[in-house]
Amino acid sequence: MEKHVLIIEDDQEISELFGVIFELADYRTTLLTIAPDPVYMSEQNFQLIITDIRLVGSKYNGNELCRLFKLQYPEDKTPILLISAESNGDILARECGADGFMHKPFNIDDLLVCASEMMA
Repeated sequence: MEKHVLIIEDDQEISELFGVIFELADYRTTLLTIAPDPVYMSEQNFQLIITDIRLVGSKYNGNELCRLFKLQYPEDKTPILLISAESNGDILARECGADGFMHKPFNIDDLLVCASEMMA
């Protein structure tokens, strides 16, 4: 099965970088610069969702989106990885039920290992 990753990052350049990283590692990616509705996330059959916490211009921040998704679709076990430079990002990730957290800046190899483990 092809591994499909949803990446939600409001910074266009960072979003494109994520796309390149995952596509070079043979993942299919969907890149969004604003947070989608949780129903979209459930309907698309992603194997991993990666979102920044701070999403400027979005209806939800990444941690809010994660919390809503987990509450509205408890049967959907798609892992969610929050990524942020926020100093309390790990706490926000824990509080919203995220499956993982990485600080920005991050090591690309660490990101790919983390993603692979979360999709296993």
